[in-house]
Amino acid sequence: MKENQTGAAAAEKLNYKRTFLIGFGFMGCMLMWSVYNSYVPVIFRAKLTELTGGNLPAFLSVALLVNAIMTIDNIFGVIFQPFFGKKSDHTHSKFGKRMPYIMICLPLCALFFAFIPVAATVKAAGLSIALMMSVIIFFNFTMSVWRSPVVSLMPDFTPSHLQSDANAVINIMGGIGQMIGFVVGTIATAIVGLLGFTAMQEALKAKTNSLGQILQVDANGVPVVKYLVDKSTIDATRLEHFIESGRDTLTIDGKVVAEKVADLSKGEPQYVNYTPIFLIAAVVAVLCLFVLIAFYKRNKKYDLSAQVELEAANEKPKKIKIRDLPISKEEKRSLLVMLASLFLINNATEAIVPNFTNFALDTLDVKPIYSTLMMAVFAVSLAAFGIPAGTMGRKLGRKKTIIIGLSTIVVMFAIYLGVSQFVNNSTFTWIVLWIALVVGGAAVGCININTLPLVLAIGGREYVGTFTGYYYTATFSAAITGPILCGFVVGLFKEDYNFMFLFCAVMFALGLAVITQVRHGELSKDEDSTWLKEAVEEAEKD
Repeated sequence: MKENQTGAAAAEKLNYKRTFLIGFGFMGCMLMWSVYNSYVPVIFRAKLTELTGGNLPAFLSVALLVNAIMTIDNIFGVIFQPFFGKKSDHTHSKFGKRMPYIMICLPLCALFFAFIPVAATVKAAGLSIALMMSVIIFFNFTMSVWRSPVVSLMPDFTPSHLQSDANAVINIMGGIGQMIGFVVGTIATAIVGLLGFTAMQEALKAKTNSLGQILQVDANGVPVVKYLVDKSTIDATRLEHFIESGRDTLTIDGKVVAEKVADLSKGEPQYVNYTPIFLIAAVVAVLCLFVLIAFYKRNKKYDLSAQVELEAANEKPKKIKIRDLPISKEEKRSLLVMLASLFLINNATEAIVPNFTNFALDTLDVKPIYSTLMMAVFAVSLAAFGIPAGTMGRKLGRKKTIIIGLSTIVVMFAIYLGVSQFVNNSTFTWIVLWIALVVGGAAVGCININTLPLVLAIGGREYVGTFTGYYYTATFSAAITGPILCGFVVGLFKEDYNFMFLFCAVMFALGLAVITQVRHGELSKDEDSTWLKEAVEEAEKD
């Protein structure tokens, strides 16, 4: 009888249609995060700069404050997501365990999300910031309530032996949501134009300065420049490069001699209103919920969680201190070294997203609705290199593959930083940046794909849960400290966002130096690696 059940399980195939429909929830989640991480830093930087006049000490710069605000989601995620994930395990309703959380909190989350740029339109900077902070806190909390339940839907509807393939489908849906988020700015610009909101369309496309103000432009689209000294005393070549650059002021010998100005003829600066972008993203996320509700009504009979008692599975595992682990002293050392390396590496990766749109706006004069397309290139490169990175890990070894990835990205970031600072050729700088984005995405793929398996392999089959906890402690800690440290560095260099790449390169280099000291975590060719593959897939679902 048992053999027949095993054979039936093996013969069972994944229902791709059902899994695809489950993925709509995760798609809506990733769509909102993509827009949030791209535009909120730009909005907050504009308001904080207006409020403070940019007159803050380097150790408490606007860049640091913005990056600190961008860690709220990670802090809330660590505190609330595990709690509501476990809470949903014990929930009983006609809509199952997970759907009540999703049905109530996703619309609330989308509502708070849509109000973020609305709060930014309040003219009084202090009041505007207070309103945005309130809305963002509620957005992050409601997101924390339904994110774990929506991720848990896939295991609820999928037998364990099919969850690997199902997880791939869910990740594809999340990637689609992320990509929609990267291009929604362009979509919003087109839609408001079609609806006749010409002023809003032009605002979204307008050139802006570091305050997020719309700049007055001449017939050729060049920002109007205010000269504080006689124009004839300024070197023509230097002035030409300044006008073409994304910087707001030209300083010579410590004196500001020219500046790009907002349209002063209207009495006050005009700020870019990103409401259409957030509103469209919120509407799409709610549409994803409707798909999910319709799916559950038709498929709740397949909900496996309704047939399983989860009390034993939800008992809190005993926390084991590293010194009490029954592994060798050398293996404990490798674990500690690997966790230190993970912390350093993730300080770099977590700093890129919340700073990239401000970097593109200042340094490249690229508006957020277009710089998000550049982030999409990085994301596509990272995703596309996932399978090759896994193959490299198996054939070359995980540690070697991670070292290759780290070495590559350090070199690319260092080259870009050098070119941006010492080569006065904007075209060449652009070429180097695009190469850095593509190659950097592939390099990060080599790192991300192989770090978790390496950590789990140090502990072995018996301590998968414990070592997964160690892994996420290191990465979540870095998600909080990375943006803050990066903001501090950018502030030290007078808000020059090029130095984001310096921070990331240094962190990656330190991570590279540390990981060379790891001596364990590779499985021998004749050792069974099935348990490790399953453990990694299970950990990544969380």
